[in-house]
Amino acid sequence: MTETVKLRNKPELKITLNNDGFEIIDASEPKNNGIYSFNKIKKVELNKARTNWLISILSHLVEFITGIGGGRKFKNKANLKLEMDNQTLKISLSNADLKKAERVVELLNN
Repeated sequence: MTETVKLRNKPELKITLNNDGFEIIDASEPKNNGIYSFNKIKKVELNKARTNWLISILSHLVEFITGIGGGRKFKNKANLKLEMDNQTLKISLSNADLKKAERVVELLNN
């Protein structure tokens, strides 16, 4: 069974799952590219974009006190985190299809 999941077109991000492993092609972060074995995976996490409230509140507080700066909301970007025996990959999911990313997590966990 071979299944390719294309998460993003530009820059290209796709994951191909084979019988014994998977291949990552990540044009935005070439260090993530490679072929990996399923049995090396310890943990797979999909982190959706969310507001970093601590930094956002501090930003607004500094703006209020000093009258300068641009108090705004700070967001942590969506990413796919793969913890393996000897390394951890953090794949940015900016402009990627998150439904497909959920499918990848499901396939990698099985």
